[in-house]
Amino acid sequence: WIMALRFLRKAGIPLALAVIAIMVSAVFYSAPLGSLTFANRVPDLNLAWVALESPGSFGLRNAPSFAQPNDRIALIQIDDESLDPKAGLPAFPFPRSVYGTLLKRLAAAGAKSVAFDIDFLEARPGQDEAFAAGAHLLPTTIGYTVATTTGGIAQAEVPPRSLLSAMHIGFTAAGFPGGKLIDYPLAIEPVQGVPGGRASSLALAAIAASGHHVDVASVPALSGATLIAPFKANASVNQQERVGAEDFSAPFAGATLSFKDAMTLPITDLTTFAKDRIVLVGATAQAEGDFAPSYFGTVPGMYFHARVMDQLLRGMYVTPAPDWLDLGLIAVLPLLLMAMVLRLRPIVAGPLAIAAVAVYAEIAIALFVYRLYWLDVLHVAAAMLLTALGVITYRAIGEAAQKRAVTAAFGLHVSPGVVAELLKHEGSASDALAGKRALVTIFYSDIRGFTSMSEKLSAEAVYDQLNEYFEAMCEIIFKYGGYVDKFIGDCIMAIFSAPNPTPGDALKAVNAALEQQELIEIMAQRWREAGKPPLSVGMGINSGYVVMGNLGSQKRMNYTVIGDAVNTAARLYNVAKGGQIIISESTWEETKEHFDFRELEPVTVKGKSQPLRTFEVLRRKDAALPQLSGHNEVVPT
Repeated sequence: WIMALRFLRKAGIPLALAVIAIMVSAVFYSAPLGSLTFANRVPDLNLAWVALESPGSFGLRNAPSFAQPNDRIALIQIDDESLDPKAGLPAFPFPRSVYGTLLKRLAAAGAKSVAFDIDFLEARPGQDEAFAAGAHLLPTTIGYTVATTTGGIAQAEVPPRSLLSAMHIGFTAAGFPGGKLIDYPLAIEPVQGVPGGRASSLALAAIAASGHHVDVASVPALSGATLIAPFKANASVNQQERVGAEDFSAPFAGATLSFKDAMTLPITDLTTFAKDRIVLVGATAQAEGDFAPSYFGTVPGMYFHARVMDQLLRGMYVTPAPDWLDLGLIAVLPLLLMAMVLRLRPIVAGPLAIAAVAVYAEIAIALFVYRLYWLDVLHVAAAMLLTALGVITYRAIGEAAQKRAVTAAFGLHVSPGVVAELLKHEGSASDALAGKRALVTIFYSDIRGFTSMSEKLSAEAVYDQLNEYFEAMCEIIFKYGGYVDKFIGDCIMAIFSAPNPTPGDALKAVNAALEQQELIEIMAQRWREAGKPPLSVGMGINSGYVVMGNLGSQKRMNYTVIGDAVNTAARLYNVAKGGQIIISESTWEETKEHFDFRELEPVTVKGKSQPLRTFEVLRRKDAALPQLSGHNEVVPT
């Protein structure tokens, strides 16, 4: 439970950052299609559509229904050629009797039904009868508009009664969330002005008129509308630059014919085009401006109706993942990423986080391209990236603070090289300050006769001489990798080596002690010449297990060591005379091959039943520092 508590403390703020990222992404995900269109599900679907143009394994050629056109649909286009006076047709808009003639020709050609993506909202006496006469020959569907009043009530502007009695009707109105036509409502209810109060779309009404039943309830929908499956016309138009004629054709439709040709071709040729097909009639002429923006450019509006008809006939739909799955991914993946980022170095975590997002996006896009299954990409990716960015930033700030804490804890007590080495290692900054059990060597030194000396000198003189002494002694301790734990009056306590024990700590401690005694003799001679009293120092060294770490209160901490080995070292330096280095048996065992010793009388230590063997260090056996080997054991508590 201690480890769990530590993890929770470590992960608390990153978890909060992840939750914030998840909540922000979930809010944008849940926004209606008509609001927050810069970051709701509309741009997410945009990403999926754009993926169809990507090279490699993705692309339109892999999307469902693109390989084989739907042979049950045919398109008659009122194109620029049909509006040319040379075509021999009346001026546009055509008299409705012209459409009546077209219906008679299509009926003779064996068409299954006809749908007009044209609104016939006003009565045309004399013409409506001719149009209706043609509609009596085969099922015909015409369009009308549905608008929402300021009170939020859907209201229809339907064709005149002269046409209603002979034809099916379907609304042609559609919304453009995010400026693109991506969804297509199949039915709307209640709608004022429509018989029965239920309005069907042009595509659904045309399919029903042909005798094909569609279970609307089984069609996947988003916000009550089916999603238009991706398509790309063979040509598109920029409405800002309507220059020249465009040859439009829809690769998902079985056949395409100019309105002019439909009115002039022999019936035998027209039969090849229209027999047993649902024929959709609409405008593609640039002058008519019946275009709608899609992710692949601006295309004729009739193509959207034709595409939905194609989907209904094939039973091929874009299936949005259920909200629980998308929201689950928005919640779970960032949390998993957070756990990964917490365990890795920021320099590694950043690229891996980006890679994880890329892998998820590739999987989601592949599902869309190959299966038309729409997993949310934008909001899942945003939650993951925001989480990773937040956690990495937090860790960078936290580690900078940890480094400052380590520098504050050790900077004045060990050499700069030791601090730099400590800060290199991932995790050391925090681990170094935590309590842990370790085998170390404790060093104590104390000036003999300091009290009597200080009585003879001014406080300023004592202060200056002590600072000079401490400076020289600390440099030697640092040189051998020691850590100055504290100054107790004129006493120095040092540890070899903290916070991370190293091989040969006892050997380093004894070498440091000998070098200190040698330097003290040199300094004593200089002090005598300057008229200052020389210093004589006794030293004690012991090796053993201690617990080292930050000790104190939340407001005041001190990095130190505690344990029986510390008490033993303190006892040894207390019995050492000036110029003497006394070590314990444990230190002697590790250093006996490198120094000459003299065994002293055993020392009785408080709390010990048996006296301790002690040794005085006399000299090095070799002038140079021996090669160090072996490893000290570090056991976390």
